Amino acid sequence: MNVRRTAAALTLASVMVLAPTLTTAAVAAPVSTGSAKTCAVSMSVTKPKQYSTTVARVSKVAAGAKVTTTAHYSSTKTSHSAKASSSGKASLSYKISRAKVGYKVKVTVKAVKGSTTWTCSTSFTPRSR
Repeated sequence: MNVRRTAAALTLASVMVLAPTLTTAAVAAPVSTGSAKTCAVSMSVTKPKQYSTTVARVSKVAAGAKVTTTAHYSSTKTSHSAKASSSGKASLSYKISRAKVGYKVKVTVKAVKGSTTWTCSTSFTPRSR
């Protein structure tokens, strides 16, 4: 039993000695080597009817950037991805289906090329058919 107590005490002492080091490392700010930029986005229809389609039109990103849009509905999220054209634009369609009428759906955009990231957002509000 003395061996178990001694092992437990040593383990506890080791944790207490290492804890400040772990805490300090966890607080350190991450180093960023890329750059962040702002893109532009608009919806083709800002108040689409249920069971229709609206298109997120993204621009002001680099040619060939991977563009991902995410629609944040009341109970789910839907994402679509595309490659930006040579003019730095992408269009991503969203079928509205039974989206909650009157709920403002936020659409976030993230485009990435190399170490550069572009972000922007917009929204649409479904209406009844």
